[in-house]
Amino acid sequence: MGIWIVLAIVVLIVLWIIGVYNGLIRKRTYVNETESRIDVNLKQKVNVLNNLVDTVKMQTSYEGDTLVRIIDARNQMKSADISSALKANDNITNNLMPGIFALSESYPQLKANDGFIKIMAEVKDVEQKIAFSRTAYNTAVFNLNTAIKVFPANIVANMFGFKEKEMYELEETKRKEADDYRISEHK
Repeated sequence: MGIWIVLAIVVLIVLWIIGVYNGLIRKRTYVNETESRIDVNLKQKVNVLNNLVDTVKMQTSYEGDTLVRIIDARNQMKSADISSALKANDNITNNLMPGIFALSESYPQLKANDGFIKIMAEVKDVEQKIAFSRTAYNTAVFNLNTAIKVFPANIVANMFGFKEKEMYELEETKRKEADDYRISEHK
């Protein structure tokens, strides 16, 4: 009778380990899937930026600093890992796009160009997709990291070599600017 109890306990422990392991695998797979969504959206943004650069060049014959910096940032997005590409994307969104808006104010024919208007709408759309994908990624990473740390699942995670992932966060200055904006919005 005692051997059956021991055998039942061993079977329950093995089933528990399998369940925890499979849960960790699902969480890690979801992290990888959300990271690939970010990559797809960044590649889409590179394509949109190519169209934007071409449209601005055609309409303004403008070769100035803003356009050169957008081209450099776009190239960074094409050739870097996702973390660096996200930083380049943040640079474009937060620092360079206001220059394009200012440029469109200086060139009325650009501001009235249907292609430019459509591309700017695409830029906004893809930026929203990137923000959504980044949020989904960070949520997935949070869930994975929590599962890896929580006892007793951390025992299984350590047995099978699961490692924590890093979240994609805004740089400290961008976070402060966002906080300042939210504070001023409520005044």
